[in-house]
Amino acid sequence: MTTRSELRPPEDHPEPAAAFMRPERLATLAPSRLSASRSLMHLMTRERWTVDLVRFDIDERARGEAVYRVRTPGAVFDFMVFSFEPKLEGRTGRIIGTDWDMMGALVEGETTDEDLRATREEMPKLYAGRATPGSLVWCRSNRSLRLFDHVIEHLAAGRQPRVAELWPVGYLMRNTGLDGNGTFGTRSYGALEADHPLRLPYHAQMLAAYLMREFSVDLVEHLARCRNPRAARLDPELRRFLGLGNGSALGLVFFANNHPVLLDRWLTLRRTAVAEARRIPVVPGSAEADRAAELLARAVDFHDQDPLTYHDFTASSVVADGLRVLVERLAGAGPDAVFGDLLGGLPDDLVCQEAVEVFDAVLLELRPEHTDALLRHQPADETLRHRPQETVTELRDLLTREYAWALAHDLDDPDQRHFRWYKSRDAEEPRRGPVEEVPGGFEWALDLPGDIQRLAAALDAVPGDTLVGEFLAEHPEERWTVTRAQGLAGRHHHSPHMNMLAKDFVPVHVVRLMNAAFHGLDKTVDAFGRSVLGLLFHGAPTRVDLAEGRAFDWIYPRRPEERD
Repeated sequence: MTTRSELRPPEDHPEPAAAFMRPERLATLAPSRLSASRSLMHLMTRERWTVDLVRFDIDERARGEAVYRVRTPGAVFDFMVFSFEPKLEGRTGRIIGTDWDMMGALVEGETTDEDLRATREEMPKLYAGRATPGSLVWCRSNRSLRLFDHVIEHLAAGRQPRVAELWPVGYLMRNTGLDGNGTFGTRSYGALEADHPLRLPYHAQMLAAYLMREFSVDLVEHLARCRNPRAARLDPELRRFLGLGNGSALGLVFFANNHPVLLDRWLTLRRTAVAEARRIPVVPGSAEADRAAELLARAVDFHDQDPLTYHDFTASSVVADGLRVLVERLAGAGPDAVFGDLLGGLPDDLVCQEAVEVFDAVLLELRPEHTDALLRHQPADETLRHRPQETVTELRDLLTREYAWALAHDLDDPDQRHFRWYKSRDAEEPRRGPVEEVPGGFEWALDLPGDIQRLAAALDAVPGDTLVGEFLAEHPEERWTVTRAQGLAGRHHHSPHMNMLAKDFVPVHVVRLMNAAFHGLDKTVDAFGRSVLGLLFHGAPTRVDLAEGRAFDWIYPRRPEERD
């Protein structure tokens, strides 16, 4: 078992955790080699996983079933696909939907006819359904109707689709749900064996997402052939460029709240890796310096060519401008410089934090074996335990030391208690609204500032030599807060420093942290301050590339040229 001391960031890290853990700062973190989709893709490439389409019984109206088989060095997984003709009625990306364009299930081992039958019956029930044994993920997706039809029409006519149409969208299908880890009776990831190929956090969901992406292209080519048996195949470069669309909303704020150990482990690993990578010497003409220059140039083009409009996040053009400054600094680096020196004295008006984060993500690619070695530390025991033998004074000192940010909030200010979070009646989805608009509603938020201040006041009212166990016997309502505080003691990256109830709290900052940094989505654009849209596997190898052993750089894909 990995100890926390093995994962502690260097003491000389230039940015204190108190500044780093602000939601708006966390939102600047870029996808990197440690992100789930990218680390899975590197694993699949390195170990030469294969993906085969073993069944495709789908008609000209997109109705039917398909099965993909994934072979790893130590296991086999099947991905069952249930495809439907699109309907506008009941079609939504939310859990309350009743119709989707496809539903899928990732399962351990080879699928039997009974597995298909049972999953076909159970999956449409969602919360009332039960997955078959060995199921890891249930998923759903919908087409981008306009772009999907555009691609069908062009392929059926023997032509490639127009890049001008593909580029602003970037996907044929958009994920509307990746559910696992016990949901619907799927297998709990905590029970996965130590050598399980999908043991790392979110690798099972990302494999299902990758297979949805593969199915989207297989389906569009099939429907084009139904119109014309001599239809064109999608150009391999265009096929790689197209990712899987994804939309996430307020639920990820609760995920971050409910998994503090996982959050701390991942952010600690990332900060450790970045601090070490910044110490790499900049040796002109070396493989590392040349690699950094190449990736930074691609990152500049990637952000320059981004057609999306950002609201709460920094525009891609501004990120590109900052990266250009760093490219110039790299070219002019002194003989004794390390990569971290290139960040010294940067003017904020020229280099935004997002550009710095892309630069750090590039550094993690320079010594990939070092970065990848950290991945084995990602799984973590998330159990929190309180320590009843400690004294109230020790607990109060812990709150003062590690929760100064929470104690600093003025909770008498009405703006700090502006929102109430609740579950929607229809779908049990998280919602928030002004307190006066949700009278009598149950507060569903993680109110760390309120919880910590209430606990501190209760501790101040009892003698300091009182044992925590004795205190909890008189104040059982504080057990959860005490357990969280004591169980996370010594960790510095477990909880975003946020007041979810405050008028100025912007949820998309935390949603983007999860989508971009954890999951590895590109082009994460905000919508209405509460949801984030983006692309998974944008530019990634296809299953044909995996079969042919083509391992190539795929991050920061450039806009393809128009085909004739």
